[in-house]
Amino acid sequence: MILIVCESIRTTKTVAQAMGANIETSEGIFASSQYTVAHIPARFIRQTPLSEMTEGAYPFIPEKFKMSVTMKELDRELKPLFREAEEVVFASDGGADAQARFFNICRHFRVGQPRSRMWLNRLCYGAIRGAFFHRESGRHLHRLAQTGLVSKGMNLLFTYNIDQAFLHIGLPACHLPRQEAIALEYIGDICTRYDYDSQSGYSVQVNVNSGDRYESQTVWEDEADADAVCATLPIGSTVPATMTVAETDGYNIRFHNLLTLQMDAFNNLGFLPGRTTQLAQALYEKGYISSPLTANSHLPEALHGHLQTVFAEMPGYKWGNNGATLDDHAIITLRAAEDDLTTKEYQLYRLIFNRMKAVVEQAPSRKFATIEFKVGEITFSRRWEVTGEAYEVTETGSFQTELEIKDAGVYPCDAAPAPSCEVADILCNLTGRIEFVDDMMHTNVPFTKSINDYGIVISNLIGKKLISVELGNEIYLTPEGHDVYEELSGRGITESLLTWQFEANDLYEGDQTGNGVIAGFSGSLLQMVEIIDPETGI
Repeated sequence: MILIVCESIRTTKTVAQAMGANIETSEGIFASSQYTVAHIPARFIRQTPLSEMTEGAYPFIPEKFKMSVTMKELDRELKPLFREAEEVVFASDGGADAQARFFNICRHFRVGQPRSRMWLNRLCYGAIRGAFFHRESGRHLHRLAQTGLVSKGMNLLFTYNIDQAFLHIGLPACHLPRQEAIALEYIGDICTRYDYDSQSGYSVQVNVNSGDRYESQTVWEDEADADAVCATLPIGSTVPATMTVAETDGYNIRFHNLLTLQMDAFNNLGFLPGRTTQLAQALYEKGYISSPLTANSHLPEALHGHLQTVFAEMPGYKWGNNGATLDDHAIITLRAAEDDLTTKEYQLYRLIFNRMKAVVEQAPSRKFATIEFKVGEITFSRRWEVTGEAYEVTETGSFQTELEIKDAGVYPCDAAPAPSCEVADILCNLTGRIEFVDDMMHTNVPFTKSINDYGIVISNLIGKKLISVELGNEIYLTPEGHDVYEELSGRGITESLLTWQFEANDLYEGDQTGNGVIAGFSGSLLQMVEIIDPETGI
């Protein structure tokens, strides 16, 4: 018998039906002659909070972390299944955190049999059977679990010790995990920048005979220097210019990933990012969409047929080698919506479907025109997209033309946009910052959205009343949040937390050991605590 473990009851039932395990032997357990599919909730095994181990000790770095089973009756039902299994398979779309939970389950039941993993990106029968056939095993799954275990351990250490530090200096305990501390400092930095320089320089702008405006590519810090150049322009004269028309088939609109779905849902539906993730996961578990736990915005060639059943023609999407696989690809709908969807689930479903429609129906290529001319050493230019009827009649290439300079003037340059406090912008910039550092450090850990989903983090900070959403869409620190921010800001805490998370991610490459990362993080954590609470006497 092969035992398949799932964390969601809906997923369990779907996997059981796909694998032909149609006999429900007890609640949440389905069997056939070959397979048993069991629902083991994420809360089945709990990491013991440090507050239950310390008896008030502070700072506290345990030698070992403790685990405890929270569902004793289910534990008794599962023991014979694990004893009799020839192989134990984990079926999930989760990342390192989920793999860590499976690791703890196997350790609890002392599993010595082969263990493997089914990546459930889509909950349809064919995809489930394919995932089972191509299930993975090997050392890389163990290392992925180690990444999740170390990440959880670092969160336990950080949350307990920072809470105690805050209490000792007179602040309330906020129960901040590392990601919430990182996000709070970033939001605080954005919200407290009042000294933004709104003017970066001056440019010369020229109006020509067609009424179009051309701007100098040179920017002057001193307005007098720009005035001097403007005075040399031959007003009323004709100058030679070069027009270049280029065509590109680069993507204009892409399919949703988790980040863009959260941004789109907030901007169009008013859903906070954490709520969007919950709704998307519900749609996934009901079999309506592919897994939302993805950062990929492309689809593999293998899904061409699926989209063709939904959209007869797809001129706007270029299939090819784009990094997408059947195990990790953009969010798409899998079947038509039915009556079992809630109003909010249906709204999110339609948002995903409409993005798919926009992607496949967009123009397969786009044209951009640029006109440049020079006066002395100064280049003036204008660029625009060629659309409508002009698209068909405008040839690509370079062409010579002439422009008559009607008038000119000096204008302050458009200020670089100040850092935005809007929810979608903060979410995008914060996630981009984390992913940029991750890319630079080449950790390449797959399926880590459960660790890096800063949409849920922002929603948690709102729930803790450390930040608030005002004027409909802008994030601000609350007075309580500002107090916490002042203890985090400018002390290198975020940099240290990010560094150690990526050290944990290196476990996947086999370059680190879990004990080594925890030991290093513990040393850095003690320094953070001493900075916040100098009276700790470390």
